[in-house]
Parts: sequence; C-alpha cells; structure tokens
Amino acid sequence: MKAKTVQSVAAVLAGWCIMLFLLLVLPVGLAVADQSGGSIEVEGYATIVGGRKDQAREAALQNAFRRAVEQVVGVALESKTVVKDSELLNDKIFSKSRGFIKTYRIVGEKVEADAYRLTVFASVSRHKLEQGLDNAGLLIKKMGKPRIAVVVMEQNGFGNPIPGGVVENRLLSSLGKRGYAMVDRQAMLAVQHELVKNQADHTDAVVRAAAAGGAEIVIVGRATGRSTSALSGTNLRPVQVTVTCRAIEVDSGELLATETATQQALHVNPATATNEAFEKAADELSVGLQRQMVAAWTKRLSGLRTLRMTVSMIPQADIRRLQDALKEQVDQIEEVHDRGYRDQQLRLDLDVTGGFSDVIDGLAAVGFERASLKIIGYSAGQVQAKWQGHPIKGGRVK
Repeated sequence: MKAKTVQSVAAVLAGWCIMLFLLLVLPVGLAVADQSGGSIEVEGYATIVGGRKDQAREAALQNAFRRAVEQVVGVALESKTVVKDSELLNDKIFSKSRGFIKTYRIVGEKVEADAYRLTVFASVSRHKLEQGLDNAGLLIKKMGKPRIAVVVMEQNGFGNPIPGGVVENRLLSSLGKRGYAMVDRQAMLAVQHELVKNQADHTDAVVRAAAAGGAEIVIVGRATGRSTSALSGTNLRPVQVTVTCRAIEVDSGELLATETATQQALHVNPATATNEAFEKAADELSVGLQRQMVAAWTKRLSGLRTLRMTVSMIPQADIRRLQDALKEQVDQIEEVHDRGYRDQQLRLDLDVTGGFSDVIDGLAAVGFERASLKIIGYSAGQVQAKWQGHPIKGGRVK
C-alpha cells in the first residue's frame, strides 16, 4: 500500500515538473515565433492623471501599439539603423503606430494606484510598415541605396531632341534628395548624344550603358512640347508638354514603373514657358515613379500578392468573425477584401505574403469557438474552404 502511495506521489510530482517546464519554456518560443511573423504580445503603460482612468486606458493602448511596432521594426531593420535613425523613426513611424496595427486583442488589464496597464496581443502589418519605412527613407537603405541612371530625350523649342535637359536635371535632383545614389552623368551623356544622332529611342543601348556605369535602375524617357500662337490681344504664348518615363531594372530588364505627365505654362517667351512646364511635369513624374518603384520593392520584400478564397456553408452572421480571425491568426495575411456573398458562399481576396503552402497551413490552423474552417481544395492563386458549425446544447449548430 505504501509503495503504491509513493508511486502515486512520484507520478504527481513528475507531472507537475513537466507542466512547470512547459509553462516556462513554451511561452518564450511562442513569443519569438509570433514576433518574427508580425504578431506579438506587449504591455502598454500610462499614468492616471486627475483620476481619468478612461484617458489612461487609451494612452496605455497607444503605448502598447508603439511597443509592438518598435519590436517588429527591430526585426525588419538592422539595430545600427534603428539607433542611428531613432529620431526619424520616432517622427515618421513610432508616433503613428496605430496605423500599422492590423488587429489587436486586449488579454489583460490592471489598474494600479496611479497607473493603468494593458496586455495586448497585436498583429502588425508588415506591408504598411515597409511603406512607412520607405516614406522615411529607410527602405532605400535596406535595399542598399540602388544606383539610378536617368536618360530623358527632351525636345527643345525648335523641335530638336537635346540631351541633359530640364526634365532630366529635375528628376536627378529630386531622386538625389530622396536618398538614391546617381550614376556618373558623363557616361550617360555620351549615350544620349549617340541617340540624338540616330533620332531613335534605343532602350537596350541605354540599359547597357547604365549597367556599364554601375546603375541598378535606369529611367528612360522622352519629353515633347508644343507651342501655339499668342493669346488674342497679348504676347503670351501657351505651351503644352508631355513627358513619359519608364523605370527599368538593369539586371533583369524588369519594368518597375511607367508614368506620363502633361503640363501647361504661359509666357511671352515660348522657351521659358516650355521649361516651366517641363519642371512641373518632372515633379509630377518623380512622385509617380517613386510610388510605383516603392510598390514593386515592397511587393518583392514582403511577397505581397492576391489569393482568391471561397468559403461555402458560412452563415452571414459569421462573416465578420471569419475575416477578423484570418487577419489576426494568419501572419501571412495582410488584408482581407470581401468580394461578395451568395447562397451561403463567401468570396474573399486575401493580400498575402510568404509561401503559398505556409498560407494554406495557416488557414487550416485557424481556430474558432463552436466552428471550424476546412480546406477542401486549392491550386495556384485559389483556395476553397468549407465552414463547419459545431453542435451546441439543444442539438443546434452554430
């Protein structure tokens, strides 16, 4: 009898030891996994001023958002970049942390004598964060500050193409201010002069020259202007210009961006009006090309693409619950777009990152209370799932 009692006590003690080990070790591993995927549990803190607990609670929530974003930024960027650009990050990223949170869930609250504490599980949008880092000039650093060459054949007031004109100079200045490294102008001017002789747009020759000059991206464009007769009763001459540019990746030949700008100007001197219109068009082009290049790089860095998903047998009342769970529980899902609902079949477009198999595994692991999501088929770019309600008391299905 004593032997059995000793054995029982030993078994209980062994069980408690195993449980204690799991409690101590597993949360650490889970926290690391969540953080690397953009989801993390953090604590927010705020002082209660004048007894206003509601204000302190909101401040603690914002503090939690900031901490979540700070930790994900720490994973996305090198530590030396974070330290060096701490002031810039604070101004452009951390102060706007709420905008980078996909979903959040408050898992704990505590009111102390003069403070409010919140424990929050937050999912940070890596896609939006990458865009924010680029707007702060940090994505360019992460991409290794790609070297850019610019070749824009510009038509002067007499209709002749000239190298190194207003548009090209304006683009070089604008991109340089954004932090891009520009290639040596002399090598590109030689190519431009050759193009002027041939009166042609030899994109291949421009790309080869850009590669020889060490460029990683080349912007090739053409600018034309048209002047009309003076306005009635004045000496003012209206001029309209059109500028079209393409940004091409030198190594792969991939088209990163294409943009067209049309502007007008008015002056007694047609050449002056043309230059003014070209400057305005170049400024417009700089913004458009930059936006498209950033989108291409962000897509490449995050692997953002669209996955079409259909979910059958789902009640309308559960649609919102499903959409929130997908964003919160599947780290690879950045955004969920509702594309229609009919005959208990829901169509969704998922903006996803990472490998396709990882997304499918994440979808299969999504958990719900009294329901489950069953993957019934998938192919490249599409996945079919079925919503299964579980019986509750009374034999009903929810």
